[in-house]
Amino acid sequence: MNKIKKTPMLVACLLLASSVIAVSFAVLPSKVEAGDLSDDYEDHGTFSITGSSIIECKPELLIIFLRVIGFDADSAEKARDEAATIIAEVLEALDDLGISDDDIETTSYNIHPKYEWENRKRVFKGYEVTATIKVTLKDFSKGGKVIDSAVDSGALVDSISFSLTRETRDELKLQALAEAAKDAKNKAETILIALGEELEGVISVDLNDYSYAPYRYWDRNFAMSSGAKEDDIVPPTTIMPTDLTVSANVNVVFEIL
Repeated sequence: MNKIKKTPMLVACLLLASSVIAVSFAVLPSKVEAGDLSDDYEDHGTFSITGSSIIECKPELLIIFLRVIGFDADSAEKARDEAATIIAEVLEALDDLGISDDDIETTSYNIHPKYEWENRKRVFKGYEVTATIKVTLKDFSKGGKVIDSAVDSGALVDSISFSLTRETRDELKLQALAEAAKDAKNKAETILIALGEELEGVISVDLNDYSYAPYRYWDRNFAMSSGAKEDDIVPPTTIMPTDLTVSANVNVVFEIL
């Protein structure tokens, strides 16, 4: 049999092949030694997603804020007496309407000197007494009568709003948070199914936002800011209930299996 001559090109190829094999054997053992995880485990990481919920509900309370003003140019005592007279008339009118004392609350009472600017000078005008009375109604049909009686007694209507009881607010808060968490989980599962992945568990949960506020049906200050004059501002006596909303947002970090 004829011997094959080793040409320079063949020798070079043999040397290159042997070096590749040597490198492969040198690298592979090091990978096994360095790894401390099982062969069937893969870390697919984490991702975060926001869940939200909005709950609409009927109002339970109609809240009317009344403002009483007493004024006298010379005497703080006379201003106080004038305010006291108006307050007594308002309370009598509310009692005639069957409004319980438990549903009437004085939220503020102030006596202060009144000044006005004239020709860039601060001029004393007298003494003013202001008192704020909060009336809470469960029977919305009495709202118009309360407003009319208060105005006829000399009071002003500052605002009209719809609200919920504390018990209902607390209950709906928990419900909104639970629904927001479920929304986050549903979104996460939908996304991972589309990607061919699975949820492993929850890493962290953050409450981004919880929101509830009474609905301000009418506001004297807002009406005045629109340019209306004090004497021209007339509160509505026909009051239609408006739905309220409770909302929540949570951010959840999930681990991917």
